[in-house]
Amino acid sequence: MMATTSDLRDVCWLLGGLALGGARPDLLREVRQGGVTAKLGVALGGQLGEALATMQRALEAEEPDALATEYTRLMVTNADRGARSPLPVPPWEDCYKGEGRKVMGSRSQTALRAYAAAALGFEGMKEQPADHIGLELCFVAALLDEEARGARDATARAAFVSEHIRGFSPALGRALTDAARTTFWREAGRAIALLPGPLSGETHATN
Repeated sequence: MMATTSDLRDVCWLLGGLALGGARPDLLREVRQGGVTAKLGVALGGQLGEALATMQRALEAEEPDALATEYTRLMVTNADRGARSPLPVPPWEDCYKGEGRKVMGSRSQTALRAYAAAALGFEGMKEQPADHIGLELCFVAALLDEEARGARDATARAAFVSEHIRGFSPALGRALTDAARTTFWREAGRAIALLPGPLSGETHATN
């Protein structure tokens, strides 16, 4: 099945929003009630579609409060080992690719320059280092939205995915899948790991 530009935009908004706001039970309930993961699973098909469909089934079986607590353990503070311990799944690109693997390094600066060059801003972009996986996916979603409306070609999106998303989201996704104790976050990790292929323009049709 060929995913459209709009499908890819929506899955980037979904996964980016979850990566930024997974500590909010209300957001998780909203995603569950809307059934968006199941709809996108059908639209995208393949392994990515399977991961999204499984996320929806897990949302219907697992408690949002527990999922929010697990997100915090994975990506915000390692409560199991103490606040100063390394996170099981650091959400910043610099922790996977940057010099010294520390937050607020060169990858954050490069991502911020890409945002500025595209003249695109979006909610939450100043609340985290610019290389947070959620911000990067939301940026790609914003680019895809302009592509879907015919206001931009795929050049900026392809370059950003190649320079940023493809280089670290598979490792982050695998870390999330390995560290998660719930099906929902395990499958979210699988979806994030699989996303670079479709985002590179290899398998999607125009809207």
